[in-house]
Amino acid sequence: MKKRAVIIGFSHMHVNEVALYLSEQPDFDLAAAAPVKSAAETIPPLRYTPEWNKQNIADNYCSAIYDDYTKMLDEVKPDIAFILTENGQKADVVENCARRGVDVCIEKPMADTLENAKKIKACAEKYGIKAVVNWPVAWRDYVHKMVAAAQAKIVGEPLKLRYINGHTGPLGKGAKHRGVTENAQEMTDEQRAKTWWHQKKLGGGVFLDICCYGCAFSKWLLGDGAKSVIACGENLNTPFGDTEDNFAAVIKYDGKMSVIEGTWTTPRAVIPSGPMLMCTDGVIMCTGGAEASPGVKAFDMYGNEVEVPEIEFSDKYKNMPWHLALTERDGEDILDLLTLDTNVEIMAMIDAAQKSSDSGKEETIDV
Repeated sequence: MKKRAVIIGFSHMHVNEVALYLSEQPDFDLAAAAPVKSAAETIPPLRYTPEWNKQNIADNYCSAIYDDYTKMLDEVKPDIAFILTENGQKADVVENCARRGVDVCIEKPMADTLENAKKIKACAEKYGIKAVVNWPVAWRDYVHKMVAAAQAKIVGEPLKLRYINGHTGPLGKGAKHRGVTENAQEMTDEQRAKTWWHQKKLGGGVFLDICCYGCAFSKWLLGDGAKSVIACGENLNTPFGDTEDNFAAVIKYDGKMSVIEGTWTTPRAVIPSGPMLMCTDGVIMCTGGAEASPGVKAFDMYGNEVEVPEIEFSDKYKNMPWHLALTERDGEDILDLLTLDTNVEIMAMIDAAQKSSDSGKEETIDV
């Protein structure tokens, strides 16, 4: 029997690819979708804005669009809800799902704050629901190839992760997101200022949008033991918003470290991007960037290329709906990166980075 899925929220442009993947996965039925009321002002329905996303879902994937998501939950009685709200709304939405016994899949990051991440975990445990966090990088074969190479220690023990990622903002010039073939439409600064992405109180900003990926890679590639963060975030080229649009952070471990950077002012097309892992005997790096035939290469200390073992990449890692369906079918655990325990730890890193940027001091990572 197919699982009845619903989508809650159209605020995150990833909603378009999530809907596409649900429509392609034979074990799921996208039964309905609904928005969550926002404190952000309404702007024209330009591509990738919530109203545009809602219409795109209605036109292509699901005609049952509710105005009230709690009414949708009560009437549809879904098995699982895919949550693509503003970051600041996630804890309340998860609670409303959990009280009704509905499993949830939360689009990254888990929440807007560490406190709300802990509330989500406690809520899931209280009501006994399954809850996972969707990380788009979990479905990239080259990332798994890099992780496997690191775990095989083909160039020794990991010492330092370097990660940089950038775009012109979620709704910036030329922005393009999976699930839609066209680029974002031009927006005025006044229009962008009204979107939730550029408002701290709604969970916007580059820390939650991009620093989260660096923290996720740090956890995935360096493992446990992150102790503290020193970070700096600035608003360098989006004065219409009150969020940072650039940041740099150093995550400290005992004997290891991560150096992560993110930007909303410079796209991946013109900066090197992706994770690089420096090890005791060489380096493993992602090549090509996310848009240009990404791959993985490794080199020893003398610059000689080291063979990176091939890996099997099954449909289990095609996307989140496929992962949920196939791991359940085969009785396997989901990828650790997607679990609430791991994501609370990731949120602790993000929380410490934001605190450090505000205080100008090194901040302890405290789960």
